[in-house]
Amino acid sequence: MPDQKLVINFWMIHKDLKQISLDEKETIISSIVLGEETDSTAASVKRYPVEVIRRITTRGISLNALFHDISWMDELGDCLIPVEEMVMVKRGERRGWNALFYPSKDSGIESEYVKPVLKNPALLRSYMAQTDIEAFCCHRSKEELRRLGHIGALNWIEKFENIKNGTGKLLPKALKRSGGFWYEMDDGAKADFVTALNPDKRLFVSRFYESTFVDQRFTRMLVKNTDIPIELLHALLNSLFGMFAIEAMGFGRGLGVLDASSSKLKHMYMIDPKIISEADAAEIVELFDRIKDRHVMDTKDELDDHDRKEFDYKVLAAIGHENLYESIKSSLLSMQSTRHTVR
Repeated sequence: MPDQKLVINFWMIHKDLKQISLDEKETIISSIVLGEETDSTAASVKRYPVEVIRRITTRGISLNALFHDISWMDELGDCLIPVEEMVMVKRGERRGWNALFYPSKDSGIESEYVKPVLKNPALLRSYMAQTDIEAFCCHRSKEELRRLGHIGALNWIEKFENIKNGTGKLLPKALKRSGGFWYEMDDGAKADFVTALNPDKRLFVSRFYESTFVDQRFTRMLVKNTDIPIELLHALLNSLFGMFAIEAMGFGRGLGVLDASSSKLKHMYMIDPKIISEADAAEIVELFDRIKDRHVMDTKDELDDHDRKEFDYKVLAAIGHENLYESIKSSLLSMQSTRHTVR
């Protein structure tokens, strides 16, 4: 085999290893030995030139994705940019000890120290996000609180001073961190866009109407100083390719969920909004408006939706690649199906 045609083969098993019959095992072994697909119901063989693999994986695509036919990625390459050209990607605020940082409504804390926050991924169901709980956020010292007469916040802090965590450490020591009080939660950990750290069958990026505080269970995105309308960015992140990019950047973490941490998402690529004309951008946003206020469906149902299909075709047409619709859809559904067979 000539060096310039060097390929790597990948085998994708479509069922639990314990359920594979002896005949299927022999088929898999034959495929490996022969380097070709002998029975696609047992194992599939995908071939990629090494240079194509290099280009694909430098665009935020995991090696796992190469078990599927994503050869179309090379055709789309010039239309993609790193997502971090448009947004800054970080994890939500992480503190621990929920009883302290997520008080009940009858806590007596002054209202200025209680901030709305998005905490529960199960409650993130739409392309437009809303907060679901309130958090204790106090950046003042106990002395200052006492001087101001803010006894509610002061009493709340002192309520936890003598409590120990699971390892026997007092909370003031266990929660201590540089540059802040041990009881301080940074409500500056805000987001314009947000997505769950471990999505399952629903792949989407939600947008807040204004920058909002989010919990550690989410990957958050803040729009950088750009001339691109936030509505267009939101639409492109949720396009068919955007869904594929989320699926393809991670790997299954067991029980079918996807690892979509901020460390992975910051390497993701998206469709370049700068190559889309103003007229096409306006139509893309208009088509996305038809679906953005409803609940997001599971991926297969989402892609079968008429309004969603029209939106996805328009995005691809705007960059001259509507011919790739079925290929991208097939790759996405194949990857998600395989992920859900791994338990």
